[in-house]
Amino acid sequence: MASGSGVTATALSVDKCPSRYEANDISPPESHRTIALQELGETDVRRVESLRLLREWIATHPHIRRCRTDALFLLRFLRARAYDVQAAQTTLVRYLTMRQLFRIWYENLDPSDRYMRELVENVRGCLPLGLDRSGRMVALVKVRCYDVARFNCYHLGRLQHMLFEAFFDDVELQIAGGVAIIDCDGATMGHFVCFKLSDIRNFMDCLVHALPVRVKEVHIVRLPRIGQALGNLVLSFAAEELRKRIFFHASMDEVLKCVDQDLLPVEYGGKSCPEEITDNLKRRLADKRDTLLLLDRMEIEVEPYAHLWRQSDEGDVEFGMEID
Repeated sequence: MASGSGVTATALSVDKCPSRYEANDISPPESHRTIALQELGETDVRRVESLRLLREWIATHPHIRRCRTDALFLLRFLRARAYDVQAAQTTLVRYLTMRQLFRIWYENLDPSDRYMRELVENVRGCLPLGLDRSGRMVALVKVRCYDVARFNCYHLGRLQHMLFEAFFDDVELQIAGGVAIIDCDGATMGHFVCFKLSDIRNFMDCLVHALPVRVKEVHIVRLPRIGQALGNLVLSFAAEELRKRIFFHASMDEVLKCVDQDLLPVEYGGKSCPEEITDNLKRRLADKRDTLLLLDRMEIEVEPYAHLWRQSDEGDVEFGMEID
């Protein structure tokens, strides 16, 4: 698995204008240096200068009240937007707004929460597999593992975003991006009707415009006929650039032409052990817990940006809704 950043919450702050910023010596690992230069245009000089500009902008922004300004956090946005500083600023504003507007998805991403703990330790429906030969982070989602009678779409959404945040500071993911394999074999009608239309629309909008992640490929495998309508909806809400990176496959054999088989669990013909993956993930989440909870202390004035997301008049985006 990716090595991780090594940054701990004790070294982090949400002071948007600290008296002293941390050092910027976060150069890419040798394995990703060429990717950073060729795909992002990243150089040591450009990285340092872009961080300076982004920090100055945050410090004087009239609506941002509290925000992480450490280099790894800000590099998420700079790298996701290939060092277009203005685009990174827009994404950061959307990210901060998104976290407050859809608190049910993004707040209290606590690995010790009983539902999150059960989903990680027992359900094992989302497995981070590690880096492929292109340096990209690969994750496997097994839809059938989720008991929709026990877990609703908000549990699953929070799990997904907790895992996102647990890996967002990884330099390798920031630079090379991620690949998702979504195995729909064994999925039932319940899996496809648990998401409301506005949930899908807003999640896709967040993925494209607010989440600082480079989505390289999404492989959806063995989607049953009952799920095709949902698949079409996802595509209709995706931006054109993302649509080009979403692929549908009738079998895992087709997927194996696109991903490194050795990364997959043994049940898929690979060499990875699900128990070992889960143990590694549990350790990472425990190490990241304080950093994950620190995110809730960031704050932006939401009103100027609330119009960026459409919300149903029927209340299907509920603020602070209890899911316990």
